[in-house]
Amino acid sequence: MDPATAKTLVSAALVASITLFSLVSFQAFFAQIAADLRAVRVPVRADRRDPPQD
Repeated sequence: MDPATAKTLVSAALVASITLFSLVSFQAFFAQIAADLRAVRVPVRADRRDPPQD
């Protein structure tokens, strides 16, 4: 194998590994955002037109 082919294969392997890492990182990032948004509970406000029942 000549040096040019070896360099091309090494570069392609590096690009593929960086791409794979980036995709996994973005997936984890968006999964964490979705989990955080599901964890947030919006409090339901009481209807102020009705007085409290005692």
